[in-house]
Parts: sequence; structure tokens; C-alpha cells
Amino acid sequence: VMLNTESSEGYVVKVRGLPWSCSTEEVQRFFSDCKILNGALGIRFIYTREGRPSGEAFAELESEEDVKLALKKDRETMGHRYVEVFKSNNVEMDWVLKHTGPNSPDTANDGFVRLRGLPFGCSKEEIVQFFSGTLRSSRAAEQRGQVLTTGLALPVDITVLVEEVAWSG
Repeated sequence: VMLNTESSEGYVVKVRGLPWSCSTEEVQRFFSDCKILNGALGIRFIYTREGRPSGEAFAELESEEDVKLALKKDRETMGHRYVEVFKSNNVEMDWVLKHTGPNSPDTANDGFVRLRGLPFGCSKEEIVQFFSGTLRSSRAAEQRGQVLTTGLALPVDITVLVEEVAWSG
């Protein structure tokens, strides 16, 4: 007896380019030609580490025919945005949903402190001074308590990543 690998992997599509304010109902309307498994429960949004919508989602469908219909929606528009649709599977969906979002194991203890809304001219030294007494480097013992700033970066979007920092307790 041959096993149908398609059914074991499920009938899943990944959607990219959704408006951030997109609702489950809007995704259902977008895929109105398709039967979504368990209705609204079959639509799984992907969130950023900050807990905001990423503009991506998975849709679990009922059959291979529904996947084919969904793929025909690739590059159609939702509002002012064009939406990309890709074939996926349960394995990819489960992995992505487990490893994204604010409570994922990958982001919970990644060793980074993220700062937003900093003044444009903010320097590394000002950030270190702001956190003085609160943070210690993972190499602080070797460096006799000095806070290392080598991992600090100020990208264009003013997001600061402080590497190798742990809360002192």
C-alpha cells in the first residue's frame, strides 16, 4: 500500500504581503474559491518577535485542488498590496509558527536588548551610560567589571542591538 505523502504533509499555502491590519475574514474572502480547513481556525498569522503582524500567514486547505486554486491567487491584490502565495506544508508551518513571535524559544533568550525611539544622534557611550549599573557583559568578569560595547550597533532604522549583555541580579 502506498502512502499519500501529500495528505500527511497537509494542504498548506503560505501567504506573504498581507496588510498588517489584515483580519482572518479578509484572508477568507481572498481565498473565497478555496475550502479552508476548519474555517477561520485554518488561517495562522505569523508575528514578529515584538508581537506585531509580519504580513505573512499560512492557510490550511482541505484538498490538493484547493491548493491549486489558492496558488492561482498569487500576485493578486488585497487593498493596495499585491499578495504572494506559495505552496507549503504542515512541517514548514509548524516550524515557522513555533520559531516566530514574541514567545518563541528563539527570541526569548537570544541575548539581545532592543531599544527603539532613540534620538538620531545617540551614541554607543550614551546608551552604555544609560544602562550603567543595570547591565553587565558576559565577559565582565574577565574584564574586571567593564561593560563591553563592541557588539553595539546603530543601524539606519535606529534599532540598537546590545550583544553579550545579561541583566545583573
